[in-house]
This record gives sequence, structure tokens and C-alpha cells, in this order.
Amino acid sequence: MRQPERIDKLTELIREAWKEDPDMRFLQLIYVLQARFSQANNGRGKIERIEKDGFKKIGYDLFGTEDEEFTEFLETYLNKKHSNKSGEDNA
Repeated sequence: MRQPERIDKLTELIREAWKEDPDMRFLQLIYVLQARFSQANNGRGKIERIEKDGFKKIGYDLFGTEDEEFTEFLETYLNKKHSNKSGEDNA
């Protein structure tokens, strides 16, 4: 059985990421986080399709990703974001 405590940790990290960019809608945030997770993991889960009109659609299938792995990604992502922010403050 998965540990229920993981839910609070993961949702707190998502909340923190959202507060970094509060103008973003929730599903935009989720899409961006999926894209960044995929990029950080050699394109894992990325799906591309060309429509009849030539428009390229990109999505992400991360169904099999474990919560712990996504939690670790979010921690790293937020740490980098905070480091960049504090570097900007010192400039």
C-alpha cells in the first residue's frame, strides 16, 4: 500500500509551484510541470502528433510515474527556481 502521507507532501509542492506563478490556471500549471518533468527525464512520456492542418500537438503520458519520483522532481524544480530568484535579488 502506498503511504497516504505522500499526498500532503506532493500537494504542498504543487501549491508552492503554483504560488510562484499565480496567474497560471491549474491545468496550465499541471501541463507545464509535466513538460518540465519530461524534459528533465529525456522526453519521458512526451507524445507528439501532427494534425491534418499541420499543427503539432504535444502532450504527456506520465500515468506510470510514481509519486515519489514526481515529488523529487518538484523539490529540485522549486529549489532551482528559488536559487535563481535569490541570485536575481543579489544582482
